[in-house]
Amino acid sequence: MIPAPHGGARTMGLGPDIIDFSASVNPLGMHPSVREALAGSLDAAAEYPDANAAALESALARYAGTSPDRVVVGNGATEIIHNVCRMVAGSPVLVPAPTFGEYAAAARLCGSNVERFPTMNLSEDAHLFAEAVPGGGCVFVCNPANPTGRLTPARTVLEIVKAAADAGSVVVVDECFIEMTPGRDESVAGQVALHDNLIILRSMTKSFGLAGLRVGYAVAAPAASGRLRDLRAAWSVNALAQVAGTEALRHAGHIAEALSLVSEEVPYLTGIMEGAAGIHPYETDANYILARTDAESPTVQGRLLKHDVLVRDCSSFEGLDNHHIRVSVRTRRENTILAGRLPESCRA
Repeated sequence: MIPAPHGGARTMGLGPDIIDFSASVNPLGMHPSVREALAGSLDAAAEYPDANAAALESALARYAGTSPDRVVVGNGATEIIHNVCRMVAGSPVLVPAPTFGEYAAAARLCGSNVERFPTMNLSEDAHLFAEAVPGGGCVFVCNPANPTGRLTPARTVLEIVKAAADAGSVVVVDECFIEMTPGRDESVAGQVALHDNLIILRSMTKSFGLAGLRVGYAVAAPAASGRLRDLRAAWSVNALAQVAGTEALRHAGHIAEALSLVSEEVPYLTGIMEGAAGIHPYETDANYILARTDAESPTVQGRLLKHDVLVRDCSSFEGLDNHHIRVSVRTRRENTILAGRLPESCRA
């Protein structure tokens, strides 16, 4: 089984001079105090970390407004996705398409059949999606959707959760980008106590700029969180990641500052795309923009790399062809560099 490709300049073996628009993380990076905490904790790298990451899970529980027994940290959200699929191994899995390719890749590795439900906006197709929920299986819902960036209302997500409960299925709501989405709050994390079949997936990678340290977490009913904890590899979250995650949670205002930037830069980049030939952006609610390109996406990516700019080739996403790219929001200086190169790179 071929793993799902991912974005990120380092993932692709590229150097530090690349301006990376392929990974949709906090455009401000990590908070300065996290950097200081890491510098002061280097000796911890010589020792085994807390295998249970208890301090970090307790801090995350306070942040999420829940109890520590409902929170499970992992080596990024990706590890938790794979452990959920191990938890329901062999059961049918439903995913909207286009969507993040890791859901289907993880499910297939665990012997599950994967059914795609085509939709560019789950809000409009939620009723039909709920009818497609498999019995005794698992459903993945990404909110906001990745790569389209569209938010699904919380009430609509909960309708899917209810339909899945009636069918004896689990719903994983991937909210890894929801903290980087300016505007309305459509999170259903506060509903976990009311729905035993609901698992919320979050990532400190995106919201707190900790991509290289890999910190993700799930919020779920105690039975599900306990099972995920049993499936977690020993010492999954390393000592420095635990330090960084715990410190980052002390500075939630860092997210608010980033959201202010995102709310200004999304219209800026969208306007550039809408005024150019060869590129056609979709409406987004998130900190990234999906766009259809006249040139094939690997060609667009290659042209931009000649100028040390990296965008995401979206042909790896479940349900998209090779004429789509995703662009994350960065600072105005960086976005201006992209804007100067993007139109000419997207023409056929």
